Formats: sequence, structure tokens, C-alpha cells
Amino acid sequence: MKKIFLTIFILLLPFAIFSAAIEIKFATVAPEGSTWMNVMQELNDTIVEKTNGAVKFKFYPGGVSGDENDVLRKMDINQLHAAGFTSQGLGEVVKEVRILNVPLLIKNDEEVDYVLSKMSPYFEKQFDKKGYVVLGWPEVGFAYVFSKKKIDSIESFKKIKMWIWGEDVLVNTLFRNIGVVPIPLSLIDVMQSLQTGMIEGVYGSLLSAISMQWQTMVKYMLDMKIAYVPGGVLIKKNMWNKIPEKYRPVILEESKKAFDKLTQLSRKENKESLDALKKSGVVFTVINNEQDIKTFEEISNKTANELIGKYYSKDILDEIYKHLSDIRSKSKKGK
Repeated sequence: MKKIFLTIFILLLPFAIFSAAIEIKFATVAPEGSTWMNVMQELNDTIVEKTNGAVKFKFYPGGVSGDENDVLRKMDINQLHAAGFTSQGLGEVVKEVRILNVPLLIKNDEEVDYVLSKMSPYFEKQFDKKGYVVLGWPEVGFAYVFSKKKIDSIESFKKIKMWIWGEDVLVNTLFRNIGVVPIPLSLIDVMQSLQTGMIEGVYGSLLSAISMQWQTMVKYMLDMKIAYVPGGVLIKKNMWNKIPEKYRPVILEESKKAFDKLTQLSRKENKESLDALKKSGVVFTVINNEQDIKTFEEISNKTANELIGKYYSKDILDEIYKHLSDIRSKSKKGK
């Protein structure tokens, strides 16, 4: 009798193995209930349906898996399989993607969409070489500077104790070219450091300022798009290759739809965040001095050139300049 049960168990074992869903452990700093997580839940439901339950996500939201560098380390040892990243995390894998972050380079959504349409295939190949598959490019938005003290000139900017995310060479280069000596901290330490006065200024998207509750600790926002901040969703290739090949195209297709939708929702929420920030009492400041405006442009060019060889080649920078020139020419003709 025991032999019969053993034989049945052995015969059924393969079916048990193949019927088990592939669970993709996914980390994000986005909190539960946020638009980000709502779209991810919708994507998960769609993928479960399209794969007949063969593939699903398990989410770790709200930054419970740590900072972006922590998440990357956990992906390296297969504790996590996929995650959403800002340009800071993406740049730890493929440095060249940080070219999208160059200050004052990309100026509006139209330019973002055009440049990404031209450059994303190249970036995706570079991620593939590093062992990652790009599921999509949901953006963070444009970064602004928020501060406890008023910034309306380069001189006033220099006096701010600015936060920098970890050892971010790109932002560090920008701030030092302005004349600021930044204070490096992890993202999760920012709020407490604002409270204690260790830092007086932060940078991020309009939406992130509200979601992180920074607006409760700052008085001013410099109304200048300092830099574009891309986002991206990566999955490790070793996990991707475990997914049955027949399901991979539909997962890529549905992911692209979801993250394109998320980008549009993020843009809408960032615009709504402008009103919310004003209502919260944050004062918007501008730099009107023509010489300061010219100096900022010079700082942008200087920063872009100094980062050649550290993040990207001159050829890549020239290609970005060409794409921007093309879209700006088209925009002028369309007016």
C-alpha cells in the first residue's frame, strides 16, 4: 500500500510543481493606497488573469525593504526580484541613464517623451547586459528645491544647508558648481533632519514633497524645474527567465500600458500638488536676475561636461542635445 501511495505522489509531483504560481517579490517606496500602488495592484490582477494564475506579484510597499541601494543589494541575493526606482537607483545599475537627470537640460513633458522614445531602447539594452529587464519607465517628474529659507538668487542658494541623496555624484557636482556644500543622507533620514535643522533644503518632485510631508517643514519652493527625474521598473533576468516564455510578451505589454498610465497620472498629480503646496502655505520664489539665470545655464553646461566619463560619454551627451534640438525645432514650427 505504501508503494502505491509513493508511486501516486511521484506521479503527481510534477503537476504540483508546475501549478505553483511564480511569485515576483516587488519593492517600492510608494505607500499602500498611493496611485503608484493602485496601478501596481491593477497590473498584478491583469497579469494573474492573462497568465491563468501562473505569475503574480508580492508587494513590499512603503520603503519597508529599505533605500534603493538596499533594494538592489537584496535583488543581488534574490531576496527581491523586482522594484521601482528613481534615477538614483537606476544609475547604480546603468550610469548612463543619469544623463536624463542633467540639471536644466530637459525642460518639459514634450521633451521628456521625445527623448525617451529615442533613448529608451539603448538604455534597455544596457540594463539587459547588467542582468535586468526593464518593465517600464514610470517617471517621478521634475525636481524642485524646497527650503526653510528664501532662495531667489544664486547667493541665497549658496547659504542653504542642502540635502543630497547619499553619495550622488551628479547632484553633488551641480550643488558644488552653484557653491553649495551638500549634506549626504538617506531618503528616510530627510524628515528628521529637517526637523532638527541639520538640513534646510531638499529637492524632489512636487508630489514627493507632499507624500514625504516635507511641505510641513519648509517655507519656500524655488519655482524652477531644476532637473527631470526619470523612474524605472526593473526585474532581475534570472527571475524573468523563470517565467514561461509564452507569458513574457503579454507581461511586457501590460507593464508598458500600466507604467505609461502611471506617468500620465503622476503628471496630473504633480500639477495638482502645485495648488496643494500653495494652500499649505509654501511660498513660491523665482530668480529674476538675468545674470543669475544666465549663470544657471552656464552651471548646467559645466555640470553636464564634468560628468562626461563619470556617467556617460560625450557621444551620448551629443545625441541627447541633438534630440532636444530636433524636438524644440518641431515645437517652434508647430506654433
